[in-house]
Amino acid sequence: MTERRTLLVTERTVHHAERDGYVQSMRETQRRCADAGVHFWIFEHEHDGTRFLEFAEAKAEARFEQLGIRQPTTTEWHAVELR
Repeated sequence: MTERRTLLVTERTVHHAERDGYVQSMRETQRRCADAGVHFWIFEHEHDGTRFLEFAEAKAEARFEQLGIRQPTTTEWHAVELR
């Protein structure tokens, strides 16, 4: 059986004064995720520089737990096979 792909989505608000530290922290998270075979991205809101979306995608859900990237506000999505 093929493992299903899972996407975690977290919306986060970061104060302007904390933005640089947040972005640096997310760089470190991205490196840890890459080492674990997890794809990780962040997006910044077009008009509100305090709002971010974090996305983490992997085939093995257990990897998320090992990385500690699931937050109380995280929503989980599962891929739909289109074949």
